[in-house]
Amino acid sequence: MKVLLVSSKYLPEYSGSGFRAHNLYKRLYRKFDIDYDVLCNSLINKKNEIYEYDGVEVNKISYPIELEKLNGFKKKFQVIISMIYECYHSYKFIKNKNIKNYDLIHTFGNSWSIAFLTYYFYLKKKPIIRELVNNMNTPYYPIQFEKFFIKIFQTNNTIMIAISKKLQELCKTHKVKNIWMRPNPINENKFFIIDKIGKLKLRNKLTNFSNDDIVLTHIATFITQKNHIFLLDVLKKLPEKYKLYLGGTVENNEHKVNFERVQKKIIELELKDRVVLTKKFLENMDEYIKLSDVFLFPTWNEALGTPVLEAQACGVPVVANLMQGSTDYWIKDNIGGFAVEKFDDEIWAKKIKLASMIPNETLRNNSSKITKIASAKNIDTEYFKRIKAIT
Repeated sequence: MKVLLVSSKYLPEYSGSGFRAHNLYKRLYRKFDIDYDVLCNSLINKKNEIYEYDGVEVNKISYPIELEKLNGFKKKFQVIISMIYECYHSYKFIKNKNIKNYDLIHTFGNSWSIAFLTYYFYLKKKPIIRELVNNMNTPYYPIQFEKFFIKIFQTNNTIMIAISKKLQELCKTHKVKNIWMRPNPINENKFFIIDKIGKLKLRNKLTNFSNDDIVLTHIATFITQKNHIFLLDVLKKLPEKYKLYLGGTVENNEHKVNFERVQKKIIELELKDRVVLTKKFLENMDEYIKLSDVFLFPTWNEALGTPVLEAQACGVPVVANLMQGSTDYWIKDNIGGFAVEKFDDEIWAKKIKLASMIPNETLRNNSSKITKIASAKNIDTEYFKRIKAIT
């Protein structure tokens, strides 16, 4: 069996969906001998190229002009040209590879390449899996062509994957026939509970925090939506023994500006001795979660924050922004942490204190439940069953 995997971003350009797509198909290839080719788009490297990442050949299509820097008529014109550009190069790719070599297409995210190839596979009567990775107003992209895509996802050989209850409800209201609601898979071989000695060893290895500190962690790309800066106000409301690790990738100018804003605020609030700030992709994110006492997730809007599940699998309580059909579904108050309704620094400080006092036995029981539901092993097996059913 061979799959065409198409993602709006792919490693080494970081995105949660690209990261999960890569790991999913590495596992499916290893476990079930599912072969695949990768096609992706990009927001940072503005050129078409073929490169290798982690033993996988990646074919990248990227319009060479940064649309974010344009406005008015120029931007509208270039958006149309970029659409034609992505569709044309996607067509060249599939003609060169030959669609007959693929049993199905599996897409992650939104792009013109994804839209074009989804429709092309539909015309050729090939199975389609679409994975929704962000909160949206419609499960179809682009919205201007919604009526075409509604037809596609009313057929038996398509699956729409919704990673949250909210997205599942969205799919139902937009007449999607086959919906699979499941969380993003977590690697149970990496995200698991360790004892206190192991936690302190990691803390001494990776940070300068002491054994008596209460360590809070937030790891996310430095975009405004991830809300790093709010946590500095929260930290200021907490006693000195509370320390904060802030990490994430910085890949473009927007990320750089946000990172520098965080740096500036740390100095303004005199928190330099209480915050570790890094700007790198963390291959060992599991270790940073495990060394923590509380994981923080203050993002404004997210379909499903996978770290929310990964932290709970590690027995680390989570304090997160309450998002209907997402964090409120996966975080049970005073069991796995707290989902907080308001961005109020005093309320968050109070919830963090309470989260740090949740009994270990409660966290262990919650870890078992989360791991059973979101285990990559279990979800991969279900993937294979569903792929076989539509091919």
